[in-house]
Amino acid sequence: MRKLNWFKAGAMAYMLLGALHLVSQTSKSGLSENVLQTFAEMKATTFNFMGQHDLMQFYTGFSITMGFMLFAFGLQAFLIKYPTLSVYIANAIVSIIASVLAILYFHPLAWSFLLFATLSFTIGAVSAKKQGVA
Repeated sequence: MRKLNWFKAGAMAYMLLGALHLVSQTSKSGLSENVLQTFAEMKATTFNFMGQHDLMQFYTGFSITMGFMLFAFGLQAFLIKYPTLSVYIANAIVSIIASVLAILYFHPLAWSFLLFATLSFTIGAVSAKKQGVA
């Protein structure tokens, strides 16, 4: 049996979270009346910022961008064949920051993926250090 690659596991957590986020953006079924009312109020709140926009456009745009960026970050990490210790550490730091923000502002599913990525990159860094990876 092959040894678990902690770096790839952390990268896959980001890719999966990003993909789930993008799928959730396209499926609006089963939303509560309260959420639908909030969306309607966001659509009714307009402002002029380099053209006429509504708050719902900004929400949707930022949300889709976040899902794409989560997936892209994970994919870029996944494509690194031999990560250096500094790459492990950089990914762990980004994941710690993302985890804290997720705990403060998002639901448990989001922060559980990010905490898993943090743990994976941290374990990977410790293992890489023990193996003498520079």
